[in-house]
Amino acid sequence: MKKIAILVMTISLGLTVSAKSVVTEFKVKGQCHDCKDRIEHALDLQGISFAIWDVDTKVLTVRYNDKRFTEDDIHKIISDLGYATSKLAANKEAEAKLPGCCQSGSGKACEGK
Repeated sequence: MKKIAILVMTISLGLTVSAKSVVTEFKVKGQCHDCKDRIEHALDLQGISFAIWDVDTKVLTVRYNDKRFTEDDIHKIISDLGYATSKLAANKEAEAKLPGCCQSGSGKACEGK
């Protein structure tokens, strides 16, 4: 019985050690603080330690567990939210549901921002 417990602990430890925390940065075409809230909230997921989108630079910084997500997964989540990234165009249906000022190329200023 002890040998089985030791084997299970060894396997569990090996799986834990093999997961890495990865930090990546890329551009996201958002416009305002509402976009920031939407983007960061969408990435508030198990396996993502933090996601911060800078309104001025348009750079998203994300730290994630590489056993749960890939960088491509992160780009897809943002695209499906309606925002273009440096790798993916915005999902057009999702973008159309965003407030007018948050849509890429709308030229509209966000009210009160």
